[in-house]
Amino acid sequence: MAAKLKKKAYIAQDVDMIRSAAYQDLSGNAVKLLILMQTHYRMYEPIAYSISEAQKRVGCCRGKAHEAFRELESHGFIRLMLDGHFSKQLARKWRLTFREFNDHKPSDEWRNWQPQN
Repeated sequence: MAAKLKKKAYIAQDVDMIRSAAYQDLSGNAVKLLILMQTHYRMYEPIAYSISEAQKRVGCCRGKAHEAFRELESHGFIRLMLDGHFSKQLARKWRLTFREFNDHKPSDEWRNWQPQN
């Protein structure tokens, strides 16, 4: 009997999103963080992702990791669902605006982003 092949997980990106002004304006750290956050995506639960984890996985300093989160939020790719608590070791919880969440269609807030002059 042939061995069962394990299904591989993958991340598909919307080409319109990649070509958008909002995505093109992101720093490399923010793009990398966005991809990493997608590996934690579940339709019915927010993504728990801390600055410490981002710092470790992206390979940058704490300030740059914090900046990447701010960029993704200000450009409309992520939204804060629940604030974290460092002393209680609770990571902030986020949702991806370009993915379904709790049976709601994506809000695609990144489509409305405009560069500041």
